[in-house]
Parts: sequence; structure tokens; C-alpha cells
Amino acid sequence: MKILHIVEDFSIKSGGLRTVIKNLDFHLKKLGHDSFILASDKEKNDDVFVLNATNKWLYSRNWKNKILKIIGEQKIELIHIHGAWLYPQFIGAKIAIQKKIPMILSLHGMFQPWLWKKGTLKKKLYFYLLSKKYFAKAEFIHTITAQETETIKEFFKRNEIIEIPNLITIDKLEIANNNIKKNVVYLGRINQTKGIDLLIKAFSRIENQGFQLKIAGGFNSHQKELERLVKSLKLERKVAFIGEVKGEEKINLIRTAWVMVSPSYSDVIGMVNLEAASFKTPMITTFKTGLNKDWNTNGGFLINPNLEELIITLKESLNWSLKERVSKGELLYKFVEKEYSWENKLKDWEALYKKATVNEK
Repeated sequence: MKILHIVEDFSIKSGGLRTVIKNLDFHLKKLGHDSFILASDKEKNDDVFVLNATNKWLYSRNWKNKILKIIGEQKIELIHIHGAWLYPQFIGAKIAIQKKIPMILSLHGMFQPWLWKKGTLKKKLYFYLLSKKYFAKAEFIHTITAQETETIKEFFKRNEIIEIPNLITIDKLEIANNNIKKNVVYLGRINQTKGIDLLIKAFSRIENQGFQLKIAGGFNSHQKELERLVKSLKLERKVAFIGEVKGEEKINLIRTAWVMVSPSYSDVIGMVNLEAASFKTPMITTFKTGLNKDWNTNGGFLINPNLEELIITLKESLNWSLKERVSKGELLYKFVEKEYSWENKLKDWEALYKKATVNEK
């Protein structure tokens, strides 16, 4: 099968979206499918098609010709649209309908209620007046969690919705536990939706036991607000903004953390949650991620994104013995391997693609 993925951004800046699509592309190719990615930006060594567009909507008249050229040269049989709010997804969906190429739409949490409220009027106008008539003709709408499925039903009442969670490749190598440090780690985009302010405030309420809070993510204007918060709480010696981490540095940061924390107000699974578990590091996150509720009884914590619950959970995790910390990580690893690994769930994606192309025929 020949599949074209259209995504607004495939660079590191896109966060977990890049990880999800990169892994999907890799595993499809491993199964023998021809998978291609088109985006407005990428990293240096990525083998993807790029059409540079830097305006807010990523508009360029060249998108149409670029997509048509790829369809013609690569004999594309299915178009997979990732995201909802920018021009690449709109024009990709429009061309799919015009060319009668089956289409799958993955919204990646972009219709979650918390995000829908931001810029509500513009988004409603864009969706109802421009994009919905094309998106609504998708063979399938793909969702990531049960929460997202319920939300999407309100917007796409006639489409068939297929739920497949974000997945991760599980490292089968033995992970050493002799270098675990007293670090509480946040890893991800520095964004208001992620609840980093809650984490800083909760950390300020924990008695000092030699723990440090490390916040990893690319610098932006929101970080300035967070730095002011750290200063106001007199935490300069206990909180460090360490910037963007990649590769082995990122893996080492996760593996050696005492606990990872992502108190997000809105998310769909969150790749960092799965990454932490894959390296046997306990993870505190929120019900807003839509993770399986059994996360709570398998080495991790699911809480509501509020200060009180986060303080209680942090206190509990920072009082573990090293043996308890290792045990929690092992338990979460086994849970994610069963519920969220490519090895166990890739068949669901292949079945969806086959079903979409059969429906079209």
C-alpha cells in the first residue's frame, strides 16, 4: 500500500506528534508498505517531503502542486491527514476528495474541549465554513482515547470513528537501576496546557530531601513566566530549566529520573508518559491524558490537574525507598508493553488502512 501522511510540522518543535508519525511511518515500512510524509518543516536527516511555509496558517499556493506531484509520482493509494487547523490539512483533504483517494483523519487531540475554547470564534468559523465539508468525507476518523472519541462524535456525527492509542516501541534491553538520581523531571513542550506552573508550586511545598526539579524543553515566552514563578518561590537552587534534550541525553534523563511528572490540562496519551514507562521510570500524569485508568494500579499515578492532588502524589513518590522506586518502574513498563506497544498493536493500524481502501473500492 502507498500512503501519504500530511502533517503541519515534522520538526522537534511539534513534540509528541513527530514521535507518533515517525514511529507509524517506520513500522509501516517495516511491514512492506510505501509510506511518505509531507510537512512544512523537518529535522536535518529526516527523509520526508517538505514545503516551506512560515506564515501563521502555513498557507502557500504551492501545497496543491506539491501534493498532486507526490500523488502522481508515488501512485498514492491513501492519504492520512494529521491535525486540523492549518492549510496543509485543509488542502490535503480537499485534494483527497477531488481525486477520490481514500482519506483517514487523525486529529491528535486538537478538538479537545480545553483547546477548543482557545480562539473559539476563529476556530468555529474555520471549521464550520471551510474545513468540515472535506473532513466529514473521510473514510474514518481516528481517535487516540475514549475521551477524544466522545468529543469527536459531537463534530462528526456520521463518520465511523476508530480508536487506536498512541504507541511506543519497547526497549527489550536490561535497564540498570544503579544510577537513579534524586531528580523530578518534566520533559516536553513549555506550554500553558502542560501544567508546569502546578508542578513548580507543588514542588515548593515538598520538604527538601535533596531532590531537584529539572524542566526540559525548548525556550519560549512561557518559560519566562515560569522563571519568574521560580524566583518568587525562592526555588532558584532547586529548579533548573535545562533546555531541549535529544538522543542519548534525553534517554539518560528519563532513565535516571526518580519520577517523571506531566500534570497536563489537556493531552491525548502523551508520548512522554509512554517513554518514561518504556525506560522503567514511574510517571505522574493526569486523567486528562485519557490513559487507561489501570495506569494508577500499575506503577504510575493518574490525578486531576490541581495543586492538592499533585502535592499528595509527589510526597508519596519522593518517600519511596530505592527498591520501591525500581519496583514501580518495572510494573509500569510491563503495563505499557501490554497496552501501548507497537509490537502488540501495529495490527490495528494495518487493519484500518486496509479497511479504508476496501471501502473506497
